[in-house]
Amino acid sequence: MAQEVAKAQVIEPYGPYGSQLPQTYRFQLAEGERISAFSVRHGYIIDAISFVVTKKDGSTYTEKFGGNGGSESKVTLKAGEYVTRITGTYGNYEYNKGGPVIATLKICTNLNPAGYGTYGGFPNGQAFESPAKTDGPVVGTFGRSGEFLESLGILIRKEFKKSSS
Repeated sequence: MAQEVAKAQVIEPYGPYGSQLPQTYRFQLAEGERISAFSVRHGYIIDAISFVVTKKDGSTYTEKFGGNGGSESKVTLKAGEYVTRITGTYGNYEYNKGGPVIATLKICTNLNPAGYGTYGGFPNGQAFESPAKTDGPVVGTFGRSGEFLESLGILIRKEFKKSSS
């Protein structure tokens, strides 16, 4: 029987980008799950983001954060494709009581490093981007949402080999 190499996992957050008010959502994949598709509801700003998660047994469920406005853009990830980073802008939006929202969003993957999007079109936002070089996939998101996506952060799984000393 082959001996398995022990690994330690650390989940590292990046963000949230946008509103710094308390989080209203946090989503993290369970062991053996993967993001198989995502959709972004958008128009002038980002109304919502949702993720289709495929479980080990092949069944799926969807996690959605934000409202129902805007048009929907859907992306189905290819086999072996996973989300690696996000970029975009945020800014204050008069229809959100003047508070911050995610204004534009691009979602990058290992097979499409240039990213899907840009979704949204709000001009003059404050730019954000998660780190370009990570050693693991995005395994979740967190932030604040209501009628609109007010903030967005990502969770990256980092794996380290345990050394036996």
